[in-house]
Amino acid sequence: RCDPAGIFGLLRARRGVSAAAPAGMARVGAFALLVVMGGLWGLQFAMLKLAAESGHSELDILMLALVLLSVVFLCLLVFRREVFRLNGERVIFLVVTGFLGYVVPLLAALHAAPHIPAGILTLIASLAPVVTISVALLLRSEAVSPRRVVAVVFGSLAVLLVLWPETELPGRGNLRWMLVALAVPFCYGIESVYIAAYWPRGMTALQAVTGETVVAALMVAPVFAFYGLPVLPSFSATSSELAIAVFVAAGVIESLLYFYLIRHTGGVFVSFGTFVSLFAGIGWGMLLFSESHGAMAWIAVAVLCLSLGLACLDRPASVDSAAL
Repeated sequence: RCDPAGIFGLLRARRGVSAAAPAGMARVGAFALLVVMGGLWGLQFAMLKLAAESGHSELDILMLALVLLSVVFLCLLVFRREVFRLNGERVIFLVVTGFLGYVVPLLAALHAAPHIPAGILTLIASLAPVVTISVALLLRSEAVSPRRVVAVVFGSLAVLLVLWPETELPGRGNLRWMLVALAVPFCYGIESVYIAAYWPRGMTALQAVTGETVVAALMVAPVFAFYGLPVLPSFSATSSELAIAVFVAAGVIESLLYFYLIRHTGGVFVSFGTFVSLFAGIGWGMLLFSESHGAMAWIAVAVLCLSLGLACLDRPASVDSAAL
């Protein structure tokens, strides 16, 4: 899942995970795992771009990715013997998170990816923590603090620095595709606030991510049945299928690393994976697509880093001691 804010956003604060530095494992090892996790987050955006440019429709790519993710997560769930019963509360929760966490953001990313650099797509997606804070402040579910207000201001400025140059190009350049890509952080930001408020009692993190992935696949399936085309593997080094396979593998591995690190290091430490994913996405874009960025884009990166630093360091206090 390409969510730089982390699959469970504000959940780590509500579930009582420590915000301290790594204690139960070597600092160097924890940092190495954080770099791998952030690098995989960034790689997922590059793979979405590669898949979207390989000939298949967004709907075909989305359906195949969701089916593969569902199968892998279901296998992990059975292996850990975490099969759980559904009720009304859990079904609603999984429908909302599946829609906000997978269906809309992945469709938006796939729709915009062929038209904007992977690095810019990653930068836009990295706004998710800022959106989370903005929504929480608007709903008054979090206390207003100067640090959070400044984080939102810097995040908004980063968006303007990326979007403004496009308005001066003929036909407004790729502005509309960047606006489509903004659906990614908005969905993830809203989802984080929803998760923090409505997490079903007794549900584990693996159960949630498996359930919402399966539900997302079930939501897309009827549309795919009417409008989708069969996705036939070509086994080409540049094929859409290979990009999807890498996307799924990266999503599963970074999810497992996220759960491991959140238990052993704390929420604040893991939050800094957002910085790694931002620069990883830019790096993967340069490596795979020979992308280059102007001065304005790098200024936007610097401003966004300031915003993310304020967002990551200003976490609400935990309210219970349940473990993930």
